[in-house]
Amino acid sequence: MNTENNGMGQQRRLTPEERQIRVKQLKRKRNIRKAIVIIGFLLILSLIISPVLILTLFRVKSFTVEGVGKYTQEEIISASGIALGKNLLFADLDEASDNIERILPFTDEVKITKKLPDGIIIRCDSTEAAFAIAMPNGLYALTNENLKVLELSGKLPSGISLITGVVPYSAEIGEIAAFDVIKDGEKKEEFVDETLHLLLEITGAIAKNETKDINLINVSDRNDIYLIYQGRIVLNLGNSSELSSKLSLGTKVINSENSIDPFQYGTINLTVVTEAVFNPSDMKDISEIVYYLENYTPEEDDADDPENEPESDENEE
Repeated sequence: MNTENNGMGQQRRLTPEERQIRVKQLKRKRNIRKAIVIIGFLLILSLIISPVLILTLFRVKSFTVEGVGKYTQEEIISASGIALGKNLLFADLDEASDNIERILPFTDEVKITKKLPDGIIIRCDSTEAAFAIAMPNGLYALTNENLKVLELSGKLPSGISLITGVVPYSAEIGEIAAFDVIKDGEKKEEFVDETLHLLLEITGAIAKNETKDINLINVSDRNDIYLIYQGRIVLNLGNSSELSSKLSLGTKVINSENSIDPFQYGTINLTVVTEAVFNPSDMKDISEIVYYLENYTPEEDDADDPENEPESDENEE
């Protein structure tokens, strides 16, 4: 166009400079329209292609398992629920970790990460029985330090701390033992498990103070909690306040008394956290120890019993 309206109904011829500016403006508008069309086309194309790429790429092709412990790599991979060929981007790693810890109870602290484009890394620690809970049916629920049930046993193994005075509502293998699930005759999922909380406080205090050889933990009376050490010394803790401090003091007293006589019987009063008194006594005069020895004496492993060792062949060279 070489003319334009001058606002008075008349047209005038554009100068060469004005024509050049007008041409540049028209080219710019055409380029913008082309860019919009191209970008729109690419967006539509990406929306069509991206899901296809996601579904076809990033499929699990390999597993790396670290810290297998008691279980084989195949058992751990199978328990995770993540199969070869599963889309890596959509794999639920938290659920897979929970699956492993539940299905394979002797695993702990399972962490799973994705290794793009097609790998899964599973890291898991092993755990072992540290406590036992006496069940109404005569069995023992063997648990780790977090009270996760590892197995049910008909006998109380040696080296295990027995928890008495409570009856678990649930002791499913691979799950944390549950106690206060019932309130007012109804099951309440949101109800705080105060018994479990108390037991975890005690087991945590034992671990923190590295108190060894605790045979029994009795919580039948929450205001008169006591532990038995080596089947010969009772630690009276009183109520559940300041358990860690009480046990720290009790451990010091035990170490001191052991340096004097490592075979003496007695009780340690730890109801007041600032002081501890050791009272030596005859075994028969300590009712807690008598009851423990009569009802819960741990059974030694068969492998440690000389009578169960195979007879040697005198003719064998």
